Amino acid sequence: MINYVKTDSRCKVTDFLKKISVSDIPVMFNDDGIFIEPSRYLMFCALSDDVALSSVETYADHLQVFFRYIDTLKPSAEFKKKKYSWFDITDKHLFSFIRHKRDQENPASDKYIGQIIMTIFQFYRWAEENGLLKKHVAMYYEDLTYSISAHQNKSKNWVWPYTPKAEHEFQPVPTSDDLEKVHIQAIEDSEFVGVRDTLLMSLYERTARRGDALQMNIEQIPSLEEIEDAFDSDSIFYIEVFGKGKVVRTIKITPELAEELRDYIDNDRADIVAKVKKKDKTYKDPRKLFISYNFGLEHSPNYISNRISNLMKKAGVKGTGHRIRAKALTDVVASHDGYDKKGNPMRQEDVLFLAKEDAGHRNDKSLQPYLARSRAEGIASRINAEERTRTLNIKINKQKKKLSDYSQLKPIIEAIDKGDDLSDSLLELLHEINNKDYDS
Repeated sequence: MINYVKTDSRCKVTDFLKKISVSDIPVMFNDDGIFIEPSRYLMFCALSDDVALSSVETYADHLQVFFRYIDTLKPSAEFKKKKYSWFDITDKHLFSFIRHKRDQENPASDKYIGQIIMTIFQFYRWAEENGLLKKHVAMYYEDLTYSISAHQNKSKNWVWPYTPKAEHEFQPVPTSDDLEKVHIQAIEDSEFVGVRDTLLMSLYERTARRGDALQMNIEQIPSLEEIEDAFDSDSIFYIEVFGKGKVVRTIKITPELAEELRDYIDNDRADIVAKVKKKDKTYKDPRKLFISYNFGLEHSPNYISNRISNLMKKAGVKGTGHRIRAKALTDVVASHDGYDKKGNPMRQEDVLFLAKEDAGHRNDKSLQPYLARSRAEGIASRINAEERTRTLNIKINKQKKKLSDYSQLKPIIEAIDKGDDLSDSLLELLHEINNKDYDS
């Protein structure tokens, strides 16, 4: 069975005669042990300055899916092998894989199939360029027959010419009302991790990627005194993270969000650490902001993605956690949009140039769709008010969740939902207390 596991801190590589520790890099395995060639490719990608570790894990997923399929194929008798090796792969196998994914009971989208094929081709391109294969991939200007076809696209990059291309798919971007529903769903869904989930989504709304949020340490979150000073001075906080492409970027967070994060650290998170230490005397707090409820360890990125996606589905909101960040990027671009000193609308290129640093993007052109959406929907003027309102609503829903444990307080919760005066409900409750008609 083809699978992969990630390295831990014991994995060492040599860099200029110095050994350095490298963890979280996928290593592929097959029935014979380490699947050497794909593992070398993944290590190469992980040590590249241009590839994020989250992308390397995606490549590992793609390689696993493809080679598991290849393992199911039975070579013809004249092939004189019981199964195919990685260096036997040809265009025929790539086409066979595409048909298989399209014809299965739950057909995969051409977009997903195309992503896998691109990963597989790049692996074989790398193998050809590094001498693991010879004249196997058609990356030459010679009139020969090659096992795997190739051609250069407009950007002069080698690609497989038959890669499935998905038709344009509309990617849903949640509205502020949608996000409100998901935050409420998170609080109602779990008394154990609901606060954690809503804080993760709040960081996504500040343009943090999944990896950005999961690498944050508790020491990076301001103290209560610092938060009070920020409220008084109407200032914000800046948290540095090691972002995509191994570039340091800054996440801006409001005093309201900082206060919620600090409350989480001092309460929910502290409870997890105390609980795990009680069970395991050798446990060491990893100091990450977000840790698992059961074991107090760093979270798996895939677990967080699935968790947020499921919450969105339960709340009836289309999309995934990544689309929450798309909403954030739209807001960031909108916050830099407006009019110049002469009263004319700002030029698109100026807005995008200003926004790209806050968005954590190297290429400002990648933000063009967000600016188009922002201008179409008049978003710029609504951003700050919406965020402050959502922070307040999150606090209200957390308190309602706590109150819901007491059946006698149901009339008060209903009054809060309706926006009614609470005095009548409180007087009625006090009357019941005085008459000892409730179950203590």
